Amino acid sequence: MRISDNISGVFLRVILFLLPLLTAEGIKGEKIAGIARQQADSLARQTVLYDGIPVTFNTLSRDLLKKVYGKETYRGLTSEQVVASMRLYPVEWKDEPLIRVKDKELGVKIGAKGKWVSLSSLFDSDGSYRITPLYAGADRKETRSIEELDEKVGILLGIISGELVVKDDAVRLPEWRVNLELFYNRIPFLKLIFIFLFAGAVSGGLYFLWRKFIGKSVSSRLMLINGFFLSVAFNVSLINFILEWILAGRIPLSNTGETLSFTVLVGTLLTVLLMMIRRRKKGEMREGDERNPGRDADGLSLIAMLFWGCVGLVAWMLGENPVVTPLMPALQSPWLSIHVTLVMISYALLALTFVISLIGLLNRRAGKDLRRECICVLHPGVWFLVAGIVTGSIWAKDAWGAYWSWDPKETWALITLIAYSVPLIVKLRGRWLYIYLLFAFLTVLMTYFGVNYLLGGKHSYV
Repeated sequence: MRISDNISGVFLRVILFLLPLLTAEGIKGEKIAGIARQQADSLARQTVLYDGIPVTFNTLSRDLLKKVYGKETYRGLTSEQVVASMRLYPVEWKDEPLIRVKDKELGVKIGAKGKWVSLSSLFDSDGSYRITPLYAGADRKETRSIEELDEKVGILLGIISGELVVKDDAVRLPEWRVNLELFYNRIPFLKLIFIFLFAGAVSGGLYFLWRKFIGKSVSSRLMLINGFFLSVAFNVSLINFILEWILAGRIPLSNTGETLSFTVLVGTLLTVLLMMIRRRKKGEMREGDERNPGRDADGLSLIAMLFWGCVGLVAWMLGENPVVTPLMPALQSPWLSIHVTLVMISYALLALTFVISLIGLLNRRAGKDLRRECICVLHPGVWFLVAGIVTGSIWAKDAWGAYWSWDPKETWALITLIAYSVPLIVKLRGRWLYIYLLFAFLTVLMTYFGVNYLLGGKHSYV
């Protein structure tokens, strides 16, 4: 959010007009005014309004502190202590280095001594807001960094003024909802997902080493461990998705972090199913059969788990920077779940063709079955993308008044569709199919990441 020039006046007015919500009490062992841990813990279960939606104070405070500071605690204080204390003692807290500045160049411009700056340091001695003039002459990257800093300042002012911490006695969450929310906040689901996937990849690596230097009899046990980690990662991902849906009251597909989490869910499921099919075929064929699909199954699971683990890691990193602003009107549509679900399933399938192609290039003895599986995965990937583009056009008509506007995201989605349609029309012989699909995946990366961070457009919020 962009903060106007008169923000300093608002800042002073809210300080003078504050009405305390809680009983003031100093924090033992800390040199900053605030409330005690016991008192803050009692607030965790209370219902507050978060953008008009009832949530626990624990959820609100965690998201706000992670967004502004980048961590869930500050100087040993819980998020509940920080947010409640800021509300009670704004003058004391305005000098605390709570605002994280990710852009080093921006940090130098505003005179930051480290990664964090205080609220008071962003105002001149005459009360003028120092951030507003930085917009003049800033390029796209710099503007994005300034807007991010601007948003954090607005969040802190919203905490101090009480606009972001609203308690309505008429609204109270049921006990099961409170318990579920606190449980979800305590378990780092996204972190567990990529940890399990990387652990499975390590066990897969040990499997190959064992098979190569020791023997096959014990290596099968390692492969069972590999499959165990993959299955656990899928189940944790599924539980995370369901709980997010219940707690948010909407399908969790409204930002990059949520869609990446969904991609990991679909991708791990597809990998599990493909491995099961391969194992079944392996049991039906002779051990020395050149077409034996089990030959590449282990390599597929290893590379797939590394790939989905990296995607899960990125999703977790984005989750550490939660979206605390309201959903844009364009995202408040029933087409959101339909369009995004279709597109992300498509991307998961196309990513799986990338993994299979990598296996095909690494294993020169890969048979025709591997190529056939790659094409079988490619077909639904393309058709899901077609369905995603069509539903996206209908959504665009409803949101922006036109089915197609050659927005960068739309344009690159069309390029991706064309790129992946080529192997379905032109038969690529030998290893050229694998090489082509490896390079084709760059269009997916550009559509999903590149457009958001390089080109912008109407879809830059996704």
